[in-house]
Formats: sequence, structure tokens, C-alpha cells
Amino acid sequence: MPASLLALKKKIASVKQTGKITEAMRMVSASKLNQTEKRDKGYTIYNDHVRQTLSRLMSAEVVNHLHKEHVAIDEESIGKIDYENVFGLGIVSDMVQARKKINSTGYLVITGDRGLVGSYNSAVIKNMMGLFEDSKAEHKDVKVLAVGSVGADFFKKNNLNVVYENDSITDVPTFDEVLPIVSTAIKMYLNGVYDELYVCYTHHINSLSSAFRVEKMLPIVDIDIGVKEAEAHKDLEYDIEPDVNAVLTTLIPQYARSTIYGAILDAKTAEHASSMTAMQSATDNVDDLVSSLTTKLNRARQAEITTEITEIVSGANALK
Repeated sequence: MPASLLALKKKIASVKQTGKITEAMRMVSASKLNQTEKRDKGYTIYNDHVRQTLSRLMSAEVVNHLHKEHVAIDEESIGKIDYENVFGLGIVSDMVQARKKINSTGYLVITGDRGLVGSYNSAVIKNMMGLFEDSKAEHKDVKVLAVGSVGADFFKKNNLNVVYENDSITDVPTFDEVLPIVSTAIKMYLNGVYDELYVCYTHHINSLSSAFRVEKMLPIVDIDIGVKEAEAHKDLEYDIEPDVNAVLTTLIPQYARSTIYGAILDAKTAEHASSMTAMQSATDNVDDLVSSLTTKLNRARQAEITTEITEIVSGANALK
């Protein structure tokens, strides 16, 4: 067999083997995507219930405080509330009370620990570099908490202030393994390492699309304490043991933890979807390449047969 035909056959066999690997990786990513999607949906429901409970308790206390102070219940009054005066929460009140001056901003950035996930990691890094430039333009110090080795390595190479990094998150993360990350982020905020914390990650929309998100996690800003919420709950009575402050002291940190965990779980879901799509694309490219190489092999083989027939006919004619 000519060397060209043998080389084509070896190349086709090699490409087919690569296709088996990419297809196996696609199936693994699809399985992990299914697991994280189910966990993400269930945890979103739980987190919404925690937020609603927190909102109702704080709204009721705010209304009681304004009534005692004989202050009108309107957006302006509620916006000026000093939570430390309303609630006996101690340092926990700092998690819902915005600081008067923002000198430093923390970014908890979630990337992956590996490649072969399409544009998942590069999209996060590209968006983050834009955010860092904006923060520097506002003369704010940037502190990076990197979850994922890809992001951590890139930010350190670019001389950014990485105050924390973690590359031990599994593909289907549990709350227990994420808890050290969450606890560290909250402690750093309460200790003044940064004055606000944003969680930056890729939000999973569906298997084919995702979107980069930046959410403010600390201080907690998405608790519905407003006129409508306050009026809706001012006539409700709650049976609480031991008291509102004790419940809120536990509930506020728990809500912060669950929100950050939800972001990490959402990011992992988007990563698996991106990996599955990338491996599907790679498998399709393998099929196209095998088809192209097979056509090339058949043409080369046909050309060889034609040459051999021509040589036989020419030899027979020469003998006449």
C-alpha cells in the first residue's frame, strides 16, 4: 500500500479515536449539567423563601420603629433607617447597612479549573478586566476572591490583588464544601478588608446560552424593605422564639451564605453547559473531518486503481 494511503488510514483512525473521547466528555458534561440544574432549581426555591421571611421580619420591625418615632412610612423615611438602631444585631447589622464611604471593593469571581469549556472562562475574565478598570477610574481599591484556578492564575499574572483563592470546588458542589469560601468572604467584609462585595459569575439560561452577571452580595441590598412591603405586613402578627433579633442574627448570615452558594452552583451549571456544547461541536467537527478524509482516501485509492489498470493495459499493448 502506498505511503499516502497508509497515512490517510492512520489519520482517519486517529481522528475517530479523538471523536470517541469528545463524545464521552460531552456525555459526562451532560450528566453533570443535569445534576447541577436539579440542585440549582431546588436551592433557588429555598433561597427565595429565606429572603421572603427575612423581608417580612425586617419590614415589620421597621414599621414598628417608625410608628414609635412618629415618622411617616414612606420611601424616604425607610431609606434613612439606621439598622443598628432598629435591630439589636451588633456587627450583623453591618451586613445590611451600606457604609458611608466605599474605599475598597471586593469581587468574588467564579471561573473553572480546566479548559475545554468553550468561551466560559475567557468571557468571565474579559468582563472582569473591564470592571477592574472602572473601579480604578473611581479610585477604589480592588480585592479579588478567586474561585477557580483559571481565574486565580490569570489575575495573579496580571498583578491584581488576589486576597483569597480556592480551586477545590467539585463539579457538583455541595453547601458544606462551599461554606469555607462563603464564611471567609463574609468575615473579610465584616473585618473591613473591603467595603462592598460583588459576586461575578456566568448565569445559566439554558444549554445553549448564558449571561455574565455581577450581583451585589454585601451589604445585602435585595431585601424588600419598602413602603409596599411594610404596609403589606404591618397588621400581621408573628410568633417568634426567642425574639426577632435572635432570629435575624441567624437568618441574615444564612441568607448571605445561601445567596453566594447559589451563585457558585449557577456558575457550575453554566460551565457544564458550555463544556457540553464545546464537546458536541468538537464531535461534529470530527465527523466532518472523517467524512472529508474518507472522500480523500477513496479518491486516492481510485486514482491508484486507475493507474494500475493503465499500466496493465499499456503492458499488454506493448506485447502485441
